[in-house]
This record gives sequence, structure tokens and C-alpha cells, in this order.
Amino acid sequence: MQFVHPEFLWLLTLLVVPVIIHLFHFRRFKTLYFPSLKFIKYIEQENKSTKKLKNLLVLIARLLTLVFLVLCFAQPFLGTNENQSAGKNVLAIYIDNSFSMSAKGTEGELLSEAKELTRRLLNEAKPETHILISTNKLDGIEQRLVNKVEALEYLEKIEFSPIRRDLNQVLNWQKEFLDRENAQNVKLAARQYVIISDFQKNQFKTEGIKIDNKAKYYPIQILPQDLSNLYIDSVWFSSPIHKKGEPNELFVRVQNKSENDLVNIELEIEAGTQHRSVFMDLQANKSTVSNFQFTNQTSGIIEGKASINDKQLFWDDDFYFSYTVAENAGVLILNGEDASDAVNRVYSLESFYKVKSISELSFTRDELKNIDLIILNGLNQISSGLAEELKEFKNQGGSLFIFPGTKIKMDEYNRFFDGISFPRISGVKADGNKIDKLTYQDPFFKNVFEKESQKLNLPSIKKSYDLLNFEQKAIFPLVTLRNGSPLLIRTSENSYLFSSALNAEFSTFSDNALFPTVLLRAGEFSKRNLPLYATIGKESKLLIYEELSEEQPLKLTQNNFEFIPVISKNGFSTNISISGAEAIEKLKAGNYKIFSESVIGVIALNYDRLESEISYKIKNEIEVELEKIGVKNLNFSTVENGQSLTVVDLDKPQEYWRICLVLALLFILSEMALLRFMK
Repeated sequence: MQFVHPEFLWLLTLLVVPVIIHLFHFRRFKTLYFPSLKFIKYIEQENKSTKKLKNLLVLIARLLTLVFLVLCFAQPFLGTNENQSAGKNVLAIYIDNSFSMSAKGTEGELLSEAKELTRRLLNEAKPETHILISTNKLDGIEQRLVNKVEALEYLEKIEFSPIRRDLNQVLNWQKEFLDRENAQNVKLAARQYVIISDFQKNQFKTEGIKIDNKAKYYPIQILPQDLSNLYIDSVWFSSPIHKKGEPNELFVRVQNKSENDLVNIELEIEAGTQHRSVFMDLQANKSTVSNFQFTNQTSGIIEGKASINDKQLFWDDDFYFSYTVAENAGVLILNGEDASDAVNRVYSLESFYKVKSISELSFTRDELKNIDLIILNGLNQISSGLAEELKEFKNQGGSLFIFPGTKIKMDEYNRFFDGISFPRISGVKADGNKIDKLTYQDPFFKNVFEKESQKLNLPSIKKSYDLLNFEQKAIFPLVTLRNGSPLLIRTSENSYLFSSALNAEFSTFSDNALFPTVLLRAGEFSKRNLPLYATIGKESKLLIYEELSEEQPLKLTQNNFEFIPVISKNGFSTNISISGAEAIEKLKAGNYKIFSESVIGVIALNYDRLESEISYKIKNEIEVELEKIGVKNLNFSTVENGQSLTVVDLDKPQEYWRICLVLALLFILSEMALLRFMK
């Protein structure tokens, strides 16, 4: 037995008052007049025993009246768990406010229904109950116990958040806080955990949950009326190269997550000042890809957006992208003892390229500023210092094109190739070196040739270096020899290796029309740009290569909004981070300018599409998985027809103050009856 207001129990000392009244009031003598002494003895005995019983019953009635009145004010109750020590009860409520809760329910958005249901639960809670109300923020503001009034005030401030939380994160965060609060600040009694969510499958993770064995758990699932979603999954260009006056093709993939076929869905595209739109049909639970032709007439930053109209969820209807139409690209040519002058001649004819041509012995790190492509032209050896600089340049997004010399030191080359994930060289081949084919399907050769032809005038290859295990790496052969070895390979990071030398002893490649085509194409592909888009909350390689002011912080700006991201500098590049709780909470989807002392770039940010995959756990799955990890006191509820029609019975303490009040009134009436009717 526990008491809400144990301080009232001291009033039980007032029980001495009726006892004193009994001792003094009922011991007074009364004068009795009677005419005869005939029955005096009999009357005295009869009156004495009757009065004694009456006085005793009146005293008991008065004592019990006072006892139950005091208990009524003290409000006795039995806790929700008899094994809990005395303390304040706790109601821990988690409200899922992720974007999936913006779906439409019977009585509005799911988040609105969740808030109204929470308001009802709070109104039914005892005034003295401690409330822990939390959302996906799980920050310091939510890490506190509040009363009903404060909880209701905070409830009004809850809005949608791009932050996602798995179930194990939420429950462990709540339990750890309550355990710490119980140990350090306030004694806590019974705990009840209320989890209000739509319980998407990708969120329902139970691994590592620390179960509160003495607590009771109330999962409440709120489901939308329409279990469907239409959203844009991704966008990409057919070519990563964006040059003024050259056409490019944009692809947009749209997902239909529903059981119904959709017709005449409008997809709109904006890219700078250009607009496109198309109407399309989508099959149930399928995706479709639409393509659009764009030709950029100006250089500079282009901001874009793809949009559709969905009747259910809106947050994933827009997909932002951005790119830069470059004015030039920087090329550094490192010439070795077997260097070919043809390399420098090719790039000098194109004004798009800013070329530096130096000896390998003159190389310093300062030469890497504003360089996108480094060409190793006829080097026979690669020192460890040069190898480290080139490796770092490649890791920062730069491209390499390697033309070996005629007398290379294989051990130095192989150590260098191991560091940049190139295949090793095993020796020189003089047989089967005739060019067999070009990989026309590779993006590198897209739009280079009008049509595929087997009768091209191809160069003669006399000798080539044998490449080991090139099939096991992320290598794409562009030109293949008849002996099966590749002559020219491309890596996924757009670096290149020519497996022969440009010297006449090895090949006539530099005299063929294919040679300038390959070099210029490599220069185009090497232009370092920010990605087409990035996902808020995910670590992306957002590298910029401008020299930044030490005094002016780098900022992401959108209209009047500014955000200072976490940055890390590495050589001549700076990496921008958009991961972490602060970025997820503050950044919204859209196109952002990267600003230091001036605008130095643009980056498109989008929300994670993980919650766009509409897939919910069902009641049986939720109960089974929670019971499997040790949840014993479980009471599951589903909200399908609106929160107002949903009854959630939380386990409340058994209160006895009303019974005490009724008993006090009964004993008052008993006392009055004794005094009036008992003679």
C-alpha cells in the first residue's frame, strides 16, 4: 500500500479527540427522579450495560470516520507492480515523427493522430505521474522528466523530422535515462513505455534492446488509410561530362509502391532555365525510367529539380540535382625520359584545357593546384615520394593517365599500382598485340563514333606490358588486344593505363586518329565536380578544390538560411560533411550554394528515400519479436479507424480514496443513527 499524499497521515493523531470526549462526556452523572425504589436495582443494571454498549459503538464510529477521512485525503493506492519500491510512477511516451508519419489517416495525418492520442493518455494520467515524452530528436531537451502540463505544452511543438530512429535506439535511450534518473535524482516506481509509430519494417530493429523487466510496454501502431506511395528514386546523366553546347541525356526513375496501376502521372523537370515534362504510366509495385535531352547553352552552375504529384506522401515528390558546366579543365603532364611530344600537342589545340608540361624531376606538390588530370608521359621509374603524391591526388578525386616508358622498373611501378588499385605488370609481350576490339558500349566512347565499325584504321602495337589479374579489379577494358590483354583500361574513378609505350619501338598509337580522341575524352571525364546530388545524413565525398580563406567560414546557403557544416582539409581539397544529427535536423532538401568569400559551387541535397519504401510490420510480427527478446508485460493496440475510436487502457494504480470517502460517510451516518435511535 502506497499513498499519494502521505503527509496527511499525521492527522491520525486527532483520533485522541473522540477518545477524550468519550472518557469525559459519558462519565457525567445525571439526576434521575422516580417515585418508588421498587425496581431501582433492576433499572440501574439495565441502563448501565445499554449505555456502555452505546457509548462504545459511538466511539468506534467516530474513530473510523476520522480514520477514513484522513485516508481519503492521503489517497492510498496499490502500485502497478507490487515489487516496485515506493516512488513516483513514470509514463514514457515515444512519438514517431519521421516523414512516414505524414501519411493520411482517418482523422488527418498520422502524426496528428499520434499527438491527439498522446493528449488523451496524458489527460488520464495522475497529476503526480512523471512524464518522459520523446521523439526522434532524442536530444537534451527531451531528456527530462516533466509533469502533465509541461508534457502537453511540449506536445504542441512536435513537428516532422527527417531524423529516423530504430526501435532499439529509442527504447535503450529511454531506459538508460530513467535508470540514471532513478539512481541520481528521484526515486521512480512503476514504469510504462508507450511507443506510438507506424512501425515500418526498416525501422523495427530489436537487436540489442535492453528490456526493463519490471515495466509494461504498450506498442500502438497507427496505420494510414492508403498503403501506397509514389516517389522519385534517383536521377543521373548518361555522361558525367557537361560542356557548353553539347547535348546530354537526363534519366529519372520513379517508383510506384502500391497495388494499383497508375496512369497519366506528370513528371516535371527543371534544369536552369530549361523545363521539360512528360506523362507516364506506372504498373503496380514497379518503377519506370524517363529520359530528357538537355543542351547547356551557357557555362556555370546549373540547379535542377524533378517533381511529381502524389496524393499520399509529399516529402519525397521532389528530387534536387545540380551540376557545373565547366569553362576549363587543368592538365599536368609529367614528362619522363621516353616522353612523347604528341601528348602536349593534343591538349595545346583545345582552349578548354589549361596545360602544364614539366619534367618529372621538376615536380612539386604546388603543381597540383587547379589540376584535374595528371599524365605520366614516358616515365621509366616512379619514386616513392612521387607515388605518394599521385596516390593522394587520386584519392582526392583527381584522374591519372599513365603512358609507361620503354624500360620501366617493374618493382617501382607495381608498388605504385598496388597503392592505386591498378593491375600489376609481369613483363613485355611481343605476340598477339594487334588490336582486336574497342568497347563501344562503355560511357567513355559514348557519342564519340557515329556507329560501331570493325574497319577502323587502328594503330600498330609491336610490344605491350602484360597485366596480371585485371579481371579481378574494378577495371574496364576500353581497347583489347588479340592475346586477350587490354591495351587501354579505365578504372571506376576515371583513371587510365595504356599498357604499351608511345615510343615507335612499342607502338604507332600516337600517330593514329584514335590517340587524340582518347586523350581529349580522358580530359573531359577527369573534370572534378561535386556529385549530382547527396543525401542528408549520409557521409558523401563532397570535395571542393578552391583555396579557402582561414577567416571566412565555409557555409551552405539557401535564400536566407545558412548552415556551417563540419569540414576537413586534406592537401588542396576540402571535404564537406552533411552527416550527423545537426545536419539532419537543420538541413532541408534543396539546392545549396557553397559560400566562402564568394560562391564557389553548388550542391543538391535530398532526403533519404529509405522511408519511401512503404512496408509495415503486422501485429503478430511485432508481438512475436518483442516477446522473443524478453518483453513479458506487453499490450499491443492498432489505430486504423482514427484515434478517437481507439481505446488504450494503460495499467493504472488501484486507488482507494473514493472507498475511504464512502466508508467515512457511512460511519458518520452510523453514529447519528446510534445517537438517535439507540436508547
